[in-house]
Amino acid sequence: MSDQSRFRRLRGSFRLGRRDREGEALPPDDPRVEVFPDPVDVFVSDQPWLGRVLHPLVSIDLGVLDPAALGPGARDLPVLARGLLLSPVEREGGLLGGHLPAPPDEWSAVNWLAFRIEDDGRWRLLGDRSVFAIETVGDDVPAALAAFYADAEADLAASRERWRVHGVLAGGDFGDPTRPRAGSEGGFPVVERLGGDTPTGNWVVEPPPAAVVLEAPDAGAPVLRLVDGRPFRFVAATPGYPWRDHGADAILLFVEPETRTALLTFDWS
Repeated sequence: MSDQSRFRRLRGSFRLGRRDREGEALPPDDPRVEVFPDPVDVFVSDQPWLGRVLHPLVSIDLGVLDPAALGPGARDLPVLARGLLLSPVEREGGLLGGHLPAPPDEWSAVNWLAFRIEDDGRWRLLGDRSVFAIETVGDDVPAALAAFYADAEADLAASRERWRVHGVLAGGDFGDPTRPRAGSEGGFPVVERLGGDTPTGNWVVEPPPAAVVLEAPDAGAPVLRLVDGRPFRFVAATPGYPWRDHGADAILLFVEPETRTALLTFDWS
């Protein structure tokens, strides 16, 4: 299956049909986004390990979005607030966090990540780092897990090189991953969907962290709220596989601006 065919399948997989308000696709040169932001610039300094387990793909300037899209709490966001689309390294053999017998706290859940947007715009993970298996083994990392991380870093490095040299987001050539794959030279949007209705998909299957309520009706868009009722706003979604092998079919970002809480979840085929 070509990358473009997979892209069309992705659009159907979480129902980006015409009946939905589909939002906006952002090209690589859109001034509202930064591609491949440095982990040092987007994560808080006292959680430096986040750059190993999460690859920052796109940073979106929340300050230039229509405040109506984020709701009345948009004024509570810091001036430097950004939305991040992050690709988790771990998923092999199951879902992110699936190795845990139970969520360790109210902000942790299988296939979900919760963050606080700090005053300087950087993100702080609210849940426990044990949702990443590599963070539970100390220096004695199993060989298979170490190899999986090494492959992910190599994939990301090749994707960065494709971006640097060719200026496109595209899958890598099988013989030379620093070159775009045949059939995908035209590239993908760096954000497949900015705003619009909340996409549906298999991301609703896994319950969110205990601090969050998910309403997923059979008909209509899913709704995410904090337990006190404050709603999250859907901000953006994009596929992860053009950036790195084994990336999610969709990375979805939600923000509750009053509490500066950001949620990421992932759609997998």
